[in-house]
Amino acid sequence: MNPVRPERGITALICTYNSATRIPETLQALARQQVNAAEFAVEVILVDNASTDATSQVAADTFEKLQFPFPYQILYEGKSGKSNALELGFATARYEYVCIVDDDNWLQPDYLALAWEVMEKDPKIGALGGIGRPQCEITPPFWFKDFTAIYAADTQAPHQGDITAGPSYVYGAGCVVRKEAWEKIYRAGFTSMLTGRHGDKLTSGEDNEMCYAFVLAGYKIWYDERLRFQHFIPAKRLTWNYVERIFEGNAESEAALRPYIDYIAALHRPTVAHKPLVWLRNAKYSLQYTVSCLGKTLKSGERFREGDISSIRARYYWQQFKVLVKKELSQDKSYEQVQAFIGRLQALRN
Repeated sequence: MNPVRPERGITALICTYNSATRIPETLQALARQQVNAAEFAVEVILVDNASTDATSQVAADTFEKLQFPFPYQILYEGKSGKSNALELGFATARYEYVCIVDDDNWLQPDYLALAWEVMEKDPKIGALGGIGRPQCEITPPFWFKDFTAIYAADTQAPHQGDITAGPSYVYGAGCVVRKEAWEKIYRAGFTSMLTGRHGDKLTSGEDNEMCYAFVLAGYKIWYDERLRFQHFIPAKRLTWNYVERIFEGNAESEAALRPYIDYIAALHRPTVAHKPLVWLRNAKYSLQYTVSCLGKTLKSGERFREGDISSIRARYYWQQFKVLVKKELSQDKSYEQVQAFIGRLQALRN
């Protein structure tokens, strides 16, 4: 049975955790969206992802205070992890496009209108991303300009347009998803290998994984720098310790998602999963990058100090190497899982 076609419009989906102090400005930015109601509809869904503060109440008060111009809902997801909140939000969304708005994203007033325009032009775009610009709570440290990408506050690709071939993903902040693509991968039994950030753990990558799954399902990943938003960065995230934790989490995520990356690179050839010692083959490259970055560290005189780029990259690749080796030793079956997912996608096409 084919799923019911979503209604024409955009759902702005906010997955939030403990955002009582920052959610008002996020909602204010959404209230300022300039859309042609005769062309498409807008709704806002806020999913409180196991918050321990007054996020839901503050959001409710803000919606009322703003006399919010679009229909809205506040939902609660008790299982922590962004992927869980996303699942609830997508299951509830009425409209054919879903704009994922992080609780610290302030969309420019034309964001949804431009997103509608781009998505309407090409029905094969599964995910569309824009560009974030940092709005720091305090004067950022001297090294911040070199690390804006990890804060989702920089360009995402060397060119605009179709980036399906590489990097094959856009970050979740401000990402616009075709609901049909989301439903397709879930009908094929997509199950996230990641849970996203939750609590104090900064392992992320669920946005990349979603985009990789879209690519395997035959959709495009698109990037358009006309889509702009401000990304609020609180003082507690502008520390070197936070950067180190982000790099460690990203290293673990990328290692876990290697099966997707390899299958995309191999154009779905089924031999990928059956290569002997496939995790160790990837680990070899991580080790080579570790050594290369260490060499640059020594050559430049860096000594693993705050702001040292090569040294933190060396730690990143070393962490990735360790995770990949562990996966080989534990006989991790993720390659087989992705291969089975591809098979189910192909069955849906037939």
